Amino acid sequence: MARPIAADLFRRESGRLVAALVRLLGPARLSLAEDVVQDALVSALEAWRFDVPEDPRAWILKTAKNRAIDAIRRDRRLGPLPPELESSEKLSTSMDHALSDAEDAGNQLAMMLSCCHENLSSDTHVTLILRFLCGLGPREIARAYLVETDTIDRRLHRGRRELQSLGRLHDVRASSEVRARLPSVLEALYLLFNEGYQGSDADNPFCTAMCSEALRLTDLLLGSVVTSSPEVHALAALFCFDAARLATRTDALGVFVPLRMQDRTLWDGTLIARGIVHLGQSASGADLTRWHLEAGIACEHAIAPSLTETNWPRILKLYDELLALAPGPVVGLNRALATAEIHGPAAGREALLALEGDRRMTSYPFYWGALAEIARREGNAREAARFYGKAISVSRSRAERTAYERTLRSL
Repeated sequence: MARPIAADLFRRESGRLVAALVRLLGPARLSLAEDVVQDALVSALEAWRFDVPEDPRAWILKTAKNRAIDAIRRDRRLGPLPPELESSEKLSTSMDHALSDAEDAGNQLAMMLSCCHENLSSDTHVTLILRFLCGLGPREIARAYLVETDTIDRRLHRGRRELQSLGRLHDVRASSEVRARLPSVLEALYLLFNEGYQGSDADNPFCTAMCSEALRLTDLLLGSVVTSSPEVHALAALFCFDAARLATRTDALGVFVPLRMQDRTLWDGTLIARGIVHLGQSASGADLTRWHLEAGIACEHAIAPSLTETNWPRILKLYDELLALAPGPVVGLNRALATAEIHGPAAGREALLALEGDRRMTSYPFYWGALAEIARREGNAREAARFYGKAISVSRSRAERTAYERTLRSL
């Protein structure tokens, strides 16, 4: 029990701890902050082997504080501390203040916006946020980005070097600076949510903690006048609508359940209502972003009484706009499925086959699953079986593979 509890807590708390320590001690001590947080986790795994403390988070905070103070006293290679941190008493008091709940939002906002340094690419911005604010490791980030781990390692190396060159974290207050950095922040939170909602981890493709953390960080953005904006409300709406369906996405055996078979009475009505409020607040701006369009599509699914009663013409229209604004094969895939619902399986199949030339689709199980579903609806069991076989061969987890095997047997 202790190991999964500690790992989940580490994922939630590591971003808070790293941001607090870096904001207090300066970006030059970023590596020290990472080591301290990692050491706190290792200590928790050892100490909690037989008994988990009543307040695990408080235990982690206290351990991180003590490890940080010890490390600072030992390591002065990065230069002396500011005068206000030189004495042990002042350092301890400052550490308590930095790790307090009152400073939490400011720490994380400063860290997020500092990760979006103007000398770095947007991909590196996102990688740094996923690593330092969301607690994802290089392999997890590589899966979310669909790239090799070496690529992520290079981004982290460049980004860490740039961050460490800063004298302090940027408490960005100018709206023009925030506008330039906010898209990278939202993209990072979107990838974090997606990795939790339907990730590519073979052992654990479904992690509600990641989805909750993405929504928490989005709420953090909305809680600041500097970072709150219509597009952040749109992203929050998207997360709420999708998170409302989490309980029905897998069955008791951990196998993915298709949308058409999900029990909609179990969807979280409170989250759907919250999403509708955010969607309304997102309409106050002049810009139409991909987050607005994706939230609109998710809303139509969330409020529909059934698959057949879904407003497919509205969804297809939104996908057309999304494809024009943010083209991509996955958007094209989902648009093809909406097309099949309105114009029939043949039209859907034609739209899907138009994506066949994209190499990313050949290794994407949902592409072959979509073709199989179209063939099944047309009554072509042999063709459906062939496509389900392809989907099974490229499935990224047991949850995906078993779902396709189950449907294949039902043919």
